[in-house]
Amino acid sequence: MPEPVPSHPAATAPVAGAVTNQLQASGDSSGCAFGDHLEHTQVFNGIYQRVYVYDNNPSVGTGGVVSGCPAVSYSYLDLNYTVQVQETKTRASYCSGLYQPQQLKVFSDSTTGGLGQSGTITTSAVGYLRRNWVTGTDTEDKCSTTSNMVIGKLPGEYNPTYDSSATIGSHIADFLLTCKDNCSRFETNLVDY
Repeated sequence: MPEPVPSHPAATAPVAGAVTNQLQASGDSSGCAFGDHLEHTQVFNGIYQRVYVYDNNPSVGTGGVVSGCPAVSYSYLDLNYTVQVQETKTRASYCSGLYQPQQLKVFSDSTTGGLGQSGTITTSAVGYLRRNWVTGTDTEDKCSTTSNMVIGKLPGEYNPTYDSSATIGSHIADFLLTCKDNCSRFETNLVDY
């Protein structure tokens, strides 16, 4: 019995050194272009320490005896930080944009996952964004600011119950918004925490 004839010709394996007209590109190569691109890079790093604010009046102890030690009114974290943002125009060939979130790490002496008495806030991976340059709108820019700010206010004596992994998010949000105020091109939505 004769073998069946295929309905289409069989594909042949490419031969080394032979010219072929059947190359295929992987992915969408139609988006590739040589041109101008905006590259946005951002980082921040900071250190902090808890500061105590005392009541001006001495506290009254047992039996109405006035103590020489005033009570703690509240405490806060004094954060010294540096934020840096750079946007540059690059002429190159890319097939698409690129987005890499800025990774944020907090190292503290807290046992409850909060900010504690002291620690650092640092960038473990640089935030990076690349897209096509928009002529007439985009400009190159560089911003580097070092400053202090207050975060993590707590009433009275320090109580780790109020300083935990559940409460740290709002303090970090305050910090990110201040970074945006100091470097207007800082992208808060590029930070992954």
